[in-house]
Amino acid sequence: MAYILTEFEGDSRADYAVASYALSECCEKFPTYRILSKYLSNLYDASLSSNTGNIFSCCDRRMSYIGGVVLDDRYALDGEKLEAEFCELICECLTHPLASEGAFDEKITALMKAELIDTIDSVINEKSSYAAKNAAKTAYIGEPAELPAYGTRDEAEKVTAKSAYAAYKKLLETGHIEIVAAGCSEFSDAERIFTEMLSGLSRSVKPISVSKPSPLKAAPAYASDTLQMQQAILRMYFKAPELSDHYADKLFTMILGGMTTSRFFSNIREKQSLCYYCGCFSNRFKRVLTVNAGVEPQNLKRTEAAVISELEAIQNGGVSEDELRSALLEAENQLEMMRDSTAISGWYLDQITEEKILSPEEYLEELKKVTPERIQAAAKLYRLDTVYALSGEDLL
Repeated sequence: MAYILTEFEGDSRADYAVASYALSECCEKFPTYRILSKYLSNLYDASLSSNTGNIFSCCDRRMSYIGGVVLDDRYALDGEKLEAEFCELICECLTHPLASEGAFDEKITALMKAELIDTIDSVINEKSSYAAKNAAKTAYIGEPAELPAYGTRDEAEKVTAKSAYAAYKKLLETGHIEIVAAGCSEFSDAERIFTEMLSGLSRSVKPISVSKPSPLKAAPAYASDTLQMQQAILRMYFKAPELSDHYADKLFTMILGGMTTSRFFSNIREKQSLCYYCGCFSNRFKRVLTVNAGVEPQNLKRTEAAVISELEAIQNGGVSEDELRSALLEAENQLEMMRDSTAISGWYLDQITEEKILSPEEYLEELKKVTPERIQAAAKLYRLDTVYALSGEDLL
């Protein structure tokens, strides 16, 4: 995968999204999607995709990418060099898109623009994604994370072949490029090909900085939306701008609502029957704990109070040794499962802004040093920042 990281600098996010979409549609060497698809089929049905979004460690940064999956060379029936061919294809699409006179192909642009608009419009059909998108407008107001990386519908409608190509050129000239590979290979061919084909580019790269902690509001903000739906979704954001013990925070999040034996699951879902699901996850860079729950509309307020009660219980009373052991076992299982899949590439990509990059094994060793006292100290730093509800009627 070739990842390109750039700042959100006030220009149209939709232009970058359309530019990213277009990279895997065709290129000068394979000028139509049909020709490109045929070539991919000959590479043992390899897959190629491109998109734009954010990565966890740089959620205030744009991440555009192109890449995919190809069979390892050792399994090729006739000794084909699949890794080399696929890497060359990625570089061709990245550096020689179908364009002329400072503009993408008009037909390709129209197709990608329509695809982007469909993506934006379709969010309303996935209620959880719709709630997350709208809640961010309040939780991260004034921050880059306030809006989706792919932009708004209004922006998408204004995209032209020239504006999308200008965004592409800016990506290639100023973006920080990371090449990430995962699999059985030593990836010597990948390293050689990307070095050769990208080294000749004229670039002025801006350094990447880690996302800043999200500032805590002076008082909690409340927001809601209504849609035709029977259930409701509750999202709560707690912020801890001063948090520094990210290992303790990881285990705290798991104990609170990040595993099937969590306090949210046991106390809010099972004992009180207040919700269909209730969980949480934390962003160590933004210092934000996000709670997500599916509830009956009449239980929104009760669930909100129950979530706060569970957080305060840890803040005031800490966690048990049994809870800590369960969280460590869960974390170890998650890390072990990740090591056996291509998800390991995301693990390392997530650490590109860190001073020291840790392997899953090294990270686990740090988790094992965490004490109940450290978890309680991390929990005490969180304060309620935003409450958002999506339901069939305004009950917040």
